[in-house]
Amino acid sequence: MSKKLMLLALAVVSAGLFAVPTVALANEIHFDTATTFTGTGGASSLVTSGEPTITCESIDYSNGTLSAGGTTGTMTLVYTGCHTSVFGFTAKCHTTGSAADNTVVSGGTLHIFTSFAVAPRILVTMNPTEIICAGISNTYVEGSLIGTITSPACGTSSNKLTLSFAATGSTQNHLEYTGSNYDLIARTGGKTGSPLTSGLTGTASLTANTAGTLTCT
Repeated sequence: MSKKLMLLALAVVSAGLFAVPTVALANEIHFDTATTFTGTGGASSLVTSGEPTITCESIDYSNGTLSAGGTTGTMTLVYTGCHTSVFGFTAKCHTTGSAADNTVVSGGTLHIFTSFAVAPRILVTMNPTEIICAGISNTYVEGSLIGTITSPACGTSSNKLTLSFAATGSTQNHLEYTGSNYDLIARTGGKTGSPLTSGLTGTASLTANTAGTLTCT
């Protein structure tokens, strides 16, 4: 092989190494020793393409469990002060069976991991949730969303996990994990409506039953 061909082959191999998709470098992490948690959160907004925004003033209560050494688990969230704007009027929003007409109860399963940039993430797969606003507007929400664990840092021990979910318009800022897309979907008019991409913004602070170390390796 000529010197030029050898250099060209090396260049192709090098380019191939650097072209590996970043999502392939994600890996599971653990919040060791913690098994249960409770929590609260700030204001949240659900933005659906072409539909009114649903806003909740706070997460008044959340609880859940962690298993598999702190990698997976389940959670329940109670959003309060929920409302939207319908025909220029503020309308309260709630889920079926909620204790108040402006309370949304949701939840699902969770999975924690790191991205290629070693940023701790959380993947939440929601239980299907129907939100009713003013008794005339139904939004059926399902799917998954990826948030960021803003604290503690990897290798740090704490009894709290602080989460942040961010979106640009109706699109979540983080969508991929191990080569698959995870998106939040809303259907207006109930579960038979057309699927529309949705974005959720908000924060939450989870307090575990015991201090755990966020192990990212």
